[in-house]
Amino acid sequence: MTEFRKLADGVYAFLQPPLVWYSNSGVIVGDQEVIVVDSLTNATMTQALLAEIRRVTDKPIRYLINTHSHADHVYTNHLFPEATVISSHQGREHTEANRNLQGRHDALFAQLFPDVDFRGGRYTLQDMSFSGTLTLYQGNREVRVIELGVGHSESDVVVHLPLEKIVFCGDVFLNGLPPLPGEGHVSQTIANYRAIEALEAAIYVAGHGNPGTLAEVRSQRTLLETQFQHARKCFEQGLSYDAALQAVTDDDVPLAYLRLIILSSYCEFTGKLPETTDPASQNHLTLIQGIAAEATLLMGRA
Repeated sequence: MTEFRKLADGVYAFLQPPLVWYSNSGVIVGDQEVIVVDSLTNATMTQALLAEIRRVTDKPIRYLINTHSHADHVYTNHLFPEATVISSHQGREHTEANRNLQGRHDALFAQLFPDVDFRGGRYTLQDMSFSGTLTLYQGNREVRVIELGVGHSESDVVVHLPLEKIVFCGDVFLNGLPPLPGEGHVSQTIANYRAIEALEAAIYVAGHGNPGTLAEVRSQRTLLETQFQHARKCFEQGLSYDAALQAVTDDDVPLAYLRLIILSSYCEFTGKLPETTDPASQNHLTLIQGIAAEATLLMGRA
């Protein structure tokens, strides 16, 4: 179910199924050290990643870059004890806030995602944070760590390898899952898509699912823009969020995937969460729970 795919000389992607909680990692092997992009949800996943790294190199893992603070991208930072862990300033602040609520998160995750293994995972603070752009060098290889700003998360970060024309996208780009804008941040998420499109890479490593092309990134951004426009039309017609869910349909996009986009759009229009009687729209985690269930069903049919 996992794959360690070589993308270029010394550049790999650790790929998992396109499911919620099953995120991808990047591995960049230089002359002296290894850079890893994102840790994973549990110890088992991370042990598999580390085994793959050790299969291709015995060089130390010097840096671990977190693309954002969501648990499936930071939950095993502590299993990279020799690495300096890097995130944006906002990413570190949100990781700290989440760490302070670890017990509450543990209970919610167990309740809403009983089939997911969270063993060995916990929030661990990053060692270093930045804003704007941070550049690391591995000989002639430039590793550009770029903060895009709020969008899917509190501050989306991508890792760009200009020489290899590869971008590790975090959850700005998802392949096999829908676009997942943060609540009230659809416009910014669209802007972040456009920012990574402007890099004109040959390979875009999704946060979940298979790596994609520039055309696939544009296609997902277009989907998000279309649903955002539909939501705006409903809002301008005076429809409630619940009514908009009934009005906004797409034969190619399951309702579970549309909910978060429509809710995030209404948050952006009003500056607050909309009132709803829809059980699946009560909060962010119930929305993600619906997306997780739908993704599992779709993969089972594939």
